[in-house]
Amino acid sequence: MANKTKKKKVTNKSTEWIAGYISANRATSEENERRRKEEGFQEQKGLKNLNSTEKVYVTVIVLGLIGIFIKYVVLKMF
Repeated sequence: MANKTKKKKVTNKSTEWIAGYISANRATSEENERRRKEEGFQEQKGLKNLNSTEKVYVTVIVLGLIGIFIKYVVLKMF
């Protein structure tokens, strides 16, 4: 008699987890968008809707870019 064993079905748990996370996020986003439309909320664009941490990040990035510009462009002229 041949020893026949059932092969175990291989599942990718990480793919299932990521797909579940994405579908839950999509449902939450759609629900939030529906509520905003019902309340008549108009989304603001630009830097007005950033929280304080995000404003600090933007400030640091801008200052860094200015520093790089000064170092490599302005100081190389002299």
